[in-house]
Amino acid sequence: MMNLRWTTYGRRVRGALSCLLGLWLMLSPLAASAWWNAEWAYRKQIGLSGAETPALGGQVQQVPVPVRLHAGNFPFVDTQEAGSDLRFVAADDKTPLNFHLEQFDAVNEVAIVWVQAPSVGGKDSAILMYYGNIDAPAAGSSKASFDPLTVLALHFAELDGLPRDATGYGNSVLKTTGKLGANGAIGFGMALAADQSMQIAATPSLGTPAGTGWTVSLWVKAAQAEATGTLLVRQENGRRLVFGLEGGRPYLTVEDAARGGSSRIDAPAPIDGASWHHLAFVLGDSAALFVDGTQVAHGTLRLPEFSGDLIVGSAGGATGFAGEIDELQISNRMRAPEWIRASAIAQDPQSRLAEYGGDESGGGSDYLAVVRTLTGAVSNDGWVIIALIGVMGLISGEVMIVKSRLLNRMRRENEAFLDTYRQSDTPLARMDPRAVAEAGETWRDSPLLHLYMAASNELHGLRAAGFAGALSPQALEVIRSGIDAGMVGEAHRMNDRMVMLTLSVSGAPFLGLLGTVVGIMITFGTIAMAGDVNVNTIAPGVAAALATTVAGLLIAIPVMFGYNQLATRIKELTASMEVFANELTGKIALQSTLPAPPAHGAGGDPRALQAAA
Repeated sequence: MMNLRWTTYGRRVRGALSCLLGLWLMLSPLAASAWWNAEWAYRKQIGLSGAETPALGGQVQQVPVPVRLHAGNFPFVDTQEAGSDLRFVAADDKTPLNFHLEQFDAVNEVAIVWVQAPSVGGKDSAILMYYGNIDAPAAGSSKASFDPLTVLALHFAELDGLPRDATGYGNSVLKTTGKLGANGAIGFGMALAADQSMQIAATPSLGTPAGTGWTVSLWVKAAQAEATGTLLVRQENGRRLVFGLEGGRPYLTVEDAARGGSSRIDAPAPIDGASWHHLAFVLGDSAALFVDGTQVAHGTLRLPEFSGDLIVGSAGGATGFAGEIDELQISNRMRAPEWIRASAIAQDPQSRLAEYGGDESGGGSDYLAVVRTLTGAVSNDGWVIIALIGVMGLISGEVMIVKSRLLNRMRRENEAFLDTYRQSDTPLARMDPRAVAEAGETWRDSPLLHLYMAASNELHGLRAAGFAGALSPQALEVIRSGIDAGMVGEAHRMNDRMVMLTLSVSGAPFLGLLGTVVGIMITFGTIAMAGDVNVNTIAPGVAAALATTVAGLLIAIPVMFGYNQLATRIKELTASMEVFANELTGKIALQSTLPAPPAHGAGGDPRALQAAA
C-alpha cells in the first residue's frame, strides 16, 4: 500500500515538473537563439508580414522600409542619445543590413530609421534591431540604404537650408521656395503654395537616355479637395513631361514634338484633400499610374530623352501643387508594380505591415522590457499620480501585514485562554483580580481574556462596594455593561486603520482614471495643435494615460482581496466574543452569590488561570 502511494506521488511530481518545463519552453522560445553581438545589450524583432501582407500579393525583395520608433514601442532610455548604437540584422541573426537615420529625437522619443529589408510580405520576413551599447560608433549609411536603381531620395528631414539627397548619387537641390519643417507622411515634409517650386539639378544619373525607364513616387497631401496643379515638370527641346493633379485626379502627360504629339493617362477617381496619398508612375516603353500602391491607369506613353533640370511644383508660370509633399524617390528603371505597392504600404503613416515585438536582453527573452517600454511613455504628471497611488499601496500593505499578524495572535491566544478557562474549576464569583491581571500578561492580545478581565473588574468593584450574597438584576446589568464596553473596545482595536484599505480600494482606481483622462486630453490637444493624426503621435500619449489606470488597479485589486480576508477574520473574532460574552454572563448569573472580600492571600485559587498557561 505504501509503495503504491509513493508511486502515485512520484507520477504526480513528474507530471508537475513536465508541465513546468513545457511552460518554461513556451514562455522563453528565444532563450537558446543566437545573439548577433554580445556587446549589444538589447534587441527587438520587427516582423514585416503584418496585417497588410495580403495586399502585397506575395513576397517582395529589397524594399527600403521606414522603421518608426516611438515611446510606445521602443525604450529610448536604453540607447545612445543620437541613436548611434542602433544596428539592424537579417532574420538569420548573422547578416548586417544597411540602414540610416532620417530622424532621431531622444527628447521627444520619436525616430525614423530606413532599413533595406531583404524581403517584405513573406511568411518569415523579419529583421532584428540591436541597441544598448554605449561605446558603439555611428554606423548608418544613407548611401548604402537604397539599391543602385534609386538615383534620388529626398526625405525633407531638414528644418532649414535645402533638402539633401539620401542616395549615394548625391544629387542636389539648387533652390526651393517651399517651406521645410511641415508635417510629413513619414517625418517632416515640405509645404508648397501654388506659385512655389523646387529645382533639382541635372546630372547623368537623372538623365533618361534612349532605352531606359523611369519611376517616380512621392507622398502628397492636397490643401483642398479636387486640387489642380503640377507636381513634377521636366521639359527641353520640344519635349515635356508633366505629372500632376487636375480636379483631384492624378495624371501623366508626355509631349514629344519629334514623335508628333502628346499622350496622357488619367486616374479614374480623384484623391481627397484631407489625407496623405502615395502617387507614383513608371515610364519607359509604356506608362502606368499608381495611387496608394494600386495601378489605376495604363497607356502607351514613351519616355523622352531628358538631361535637364527637374522642377517640383510650379513651372513656367503654370499653377503648381498646393499642399504638402514628402519622400520623393526617383529610380532609373521601370519598377515592378509589386515593388511600388510594397513601398507604398511600408511607408504609409497608418501602415500595419511592421509588427514590433517585445524587447529582449542578454541573449534571451526579457519580458520586463515590455514594462520598461511602457513606463518610458509615462509623462511627469502621470508619474505624480502613480507616486500617490504607490504611497497608498505602501500604507495599505503595512496595514494588512500588521493587522494580519495581530489577528493571528488574537486567534492563537483566544484558543489558549479558552482551554485554560474551560479546564479551571474556580468559581467565577471568587475570581482574584491579581490572578486575572497576571493572566493578562500571558495573553495580552486575547479579546476573550479582555472580556473576562472586564467582568472581573466589575465583580471586584461590587465586592469593594460591600455587595455580598446573590447578585441583583441591576448588578448583573452592570457586569454585562462592562463586558459590552470591552467588546466595543476590542472591535475598535480590530478595525483600527481598516479605513485605509477601503480608501485604497475605492480611491486608487479613481486616481488612475484621473491620470488617464488628463493624459488623453493632453494627447488629443497635442494632435489638434500639430494638425496631424498618426499612430506615432497617439500611441505614446495613450500608453502614458493607460499606465496610471493600470497602476491604480494593481494597487486596488490586491488590497481588495486583503481587506475582504481581514474583514472575514474580524467577523469571526467578533462572533466568538459575542458567544463568550453570553456564556460568561450566564455563568456569572448561575454563580451569583458573592462572598465577602477575601483576606490577603486567602479565598479561591489566585493562580487558577495561569495553571494551564
